[in-house]
Amino acid sequence: MAAELDYGYPDPALHTAAQGDGTGQWRDDRWVPQTREGLDAHRAEIEAIAADPSPATVENTLRPLGRAGALLHRTQRAFSCVYSADADEVRRSARSTLAPELAAHQDLLRLHPGLHARLTELHDRIARDETPASPEQRWFLEQELQAADLAGAGLGPEQQESLRALNQELSCEETAYGQLQNHEAAQAAVHVTEESALRGVPAAQKEALAQAAREVGYDRGWLLTLTMPVQQGLLSWLEDRTTRERLHRASIARGSLPGEDGRTTRQIGARIAVLRARRAQLLGFENHLESVLPGRTAPNRSSIEEMLGRIASGSAARLADEIGRIAEAVRRAEPEVQQLEPWDISFGQQLVESARQDDRTDDDAEGKGSAGGVPPESALQRVFHAAGQVYGISVVEREDLPGFAPGARSFEVFEGTAGTPGTGMGLFLLDLYARPTKSGGAWMNSFSVASSLTGTRPVVINCLNVTPAAPGAETVLSDDEMRTLFHEFGHALHGLLAQAEFEELSGTAVPRDNVEFPSQVNEIFQHLHSGELEQPGRTRAEEELWGKGLSTFEHVAAVVLDLAWHTLSPEQAEAAASDPEAFEQVALDAWGLDHPLVPPRYGSGFFKHIFAGSGYAAGYYSYLWAEALAADAAEWFREEAAAGRLIEAGRHFRRELLARGNTRDPYESYRCAVGRQPQTEPLMRSLGLQPV
Repeated sequence: MAAELDYGYPDPALHTAAQGDGTGQWRDDRWVPQTREGLDAHRAEIEAIAADPSPATVENTLRPLGRAGALLHRTQRAFSCVYSADADEVRRSARSTLAPELAAHQDLLRLHPGLHARLTELHDRIARDETPASPEQRWFLEQELQAADLAGAGLGPEQQESLRALNQELSCEETAYGQLQNHEAAQAAVHVTEESALRGVPAAQKEALAQAAREVGYDRGWLLTLTMPVQQGLLSWLEDRTTRERLHRASIARGSLPGEDGRTTRQIGARIAVLRARRAQLLGFENHLESVLPGRTAPNRSSIEEMLGRIASGSAARLADEIGRIAEAVRRAEPEVQQLEPWDISFGQQLVESARQDDRTDDDAEGKGSAGGVPPESALQRVFHAAGQVYGISVVEREDLPGFAPGARSFEVFEGTAGTPGTGMGLFLLDLYARPTKSGGAWMNSFSVASSLTGTRPVVINCLNVTPAAPGAETVLSDDEMRTLFHEFGHALHGLLAQAEFEELSGTAVPRDNVEFPSQVNEIFQHLHSGELEQPGRTRAEEELWGKGLSTFEHVAAVVLDLAWHTLSPEQAEAAASDPEAFEQVALDAWGLDHPLVPPRYGSGFFKHIFAGSGYAAGYYSYLWAEALAADAAEWFREEAAAGRLIEAGRHFRRELLARGNTRDPYESYRCAVGRQPQTEPLMRSLGLQPV
C-alpha cells in the first residue's frame, strides 16, 4: 500500500528516476534555470491578480494568491533541503547566483502596489460584509497585509528603490557569511598525529575521527572537526589538556579567517547589522528588533528583556556553584592543574556527570539510555513509538524512495498505530550523519507542506550531525543527541500533522518565537518507551538540575549578543562594526554575562542563526520564549498522564495546536489546547532558577 501512494517526491524535473534500489541523483544543472522559470511564472500570476478589474473576493484574489508560485516554491524548497544537507561547489555557486534574484522577487511580491491595493480592497470588502471569508482566510489576509506593511509597501517609490537595494545587499552578505563560516569550520578542524593526544575518547569515536582525517586527505592521525556551539563535545572526553586547549582555541577563534574579499565572518556579520539597522530606519522603526516584533508573539522589547534578566541573574548564581564543583573534580583528576581554564569546563562537567551516573541504579541507566548511548535503530523506534502513543500515527520505512542526501532514509507516516495503519499522511526523510558538505547543527525543513488549496501533502526532513562510527563499529546516540532527535522530530510532527488551506500558514509557518515550542514539547516523550513521561516543567531534585547553570548561562549570553546587534541605530551599528569584539564585550558586561571561563554559546564570527539568514535575527530569544510555553505544556501533559488521559490529551493537543499551524493566533491555539494562559514559573523551575 505504501508504494502506491504519490507525494510528488522526488520532483522528476529535478531528480533522475529512482532505480529499484532507491538510488537516484539530483539534477544540479536545473536549480538555476528552473528557479528562473518559476520566478517568471510567479510574476505573471501576481500581475494577473493585481490587474483583475472585478470586485475583490476570496475566489479571485486570495485563493489565486495562495496557488501562485507553485513551480518557484517547489524548486526552492527542494534546493533548500538539498543545499543545507550537501552543499558542494555547484550548489554553493547556484545559491550565490540566485540569492539577489530571489531577494528582488520577494520585494516585488511585498511591494507590488497593485497587489497591495487588491488585498486592501478585499480586506475592506470583508469588513463591510460585502463578500464572505472564513476565519482562516481572514487571518491569511491580515498576515499578508501586515507582511507587506513591514516590508515597506507604504513607502514612496524612491524609498522603495533604496529598500530593494538594501535587501539585495543583505541577501548577498548573508550568503557570504554562511559560506565562509562553513569553510572556516572545515579549515579550523584540529589534526592530531599522536594517539596519546586522544586519551579518554571512546574507541568507536576515535575510529570515527581517524576516518574523518582520511576523508579530507590525511594519511595518518585523527581529525577533530568543529561543531556549531562554542563548547565542543569532544572536550568532555579529552584527558590530554593540551589537546583540549587546542580544540577550544580553534572553536573560539572562528570569525578570524579572511575570505576571498579579505573580510572575516565577524566583519561580514557587523556589516549585516548595519544594513538591517538602515533598513529598519527606512521602514520607520528605531531598530531591527522593533521592525520584526509586529510579526512575533512577544508583545514588546521590555517583555523579552524582563524574561532574560531573570534568567541571566539566576543562571549566573547557579553557574558559580557548578564552577566550584567542576574545579574540584578537575583537581582530583588532574592534580597538576593550578587554575581552571575554559577548556577544562566541559571536561570537568563530564567528570561530575560520570560520578552522578555511577550513583544511579543499573535499571535507571538502562531506562535512560545513558550507559553507552542508544543505537540509531533503537533511537528511531523510541521516537516513532512515542509519536504513535501520543498522536495516533505510525511510521513505515520506504526503501523504494531515494534519499535526498547521501545516506538519508525515507519513511511514510500513516494515521493509526503500528499494525493497523490507515491513510498515508506524508513523508519523513532523515539525514542523521555529519559530512564535510553539510551545515552544522540540526534542523527541520520541507520539500512540500500540507495545503487543501494546492493539494500538496507534507514531505519533511530532519537533519542531524551525528558522527558515524568507523566501519565495523556501532554508532550510538548520546543523551544530548537523543534529545536533539526528539526535538527535531517535534518540528517534523508540526509539519506532518498540519491541516491548512494555505501553504503560507501550514505547520511550522508560525511566528519565529513560537516555532520552537512544539519541538520542545516533543522532548518530554524521550523516555515514553520505558513508561516514563519526562517533564521539563516539573519540580526536580537538585541533582537532576546539574549543568543547567552552565547551559543556560551560555545560551542567554548568545541571546544578549543577538539583541545587542539588532537594537542599534544605523549610527550605533557603524560604530560597533569598527570593533565587533569590543562591542560584544561591552554588551556582555552590561548584563553581567562576561565570564572568563564560559563564553557565549555563539560568537558573532560563528552565529549562523542570526547572520547566515534573517530568520532568527533579533529572534534567538525565541528558544527561551518557546521553552516557557513548553515547560507549561509539559506540566499539563503530566497532569493529564497522571489522570490516565495521555492518549486523549495527545489527540486534543494535535487537533487544537499542531494541526492548526498559523491558521489562527498561536496563543489562541495554546489556550484551546492546554485550557489556560501559559505561565513562566514552570520554566524557571525547569532551569533550576527557583527553589526546588
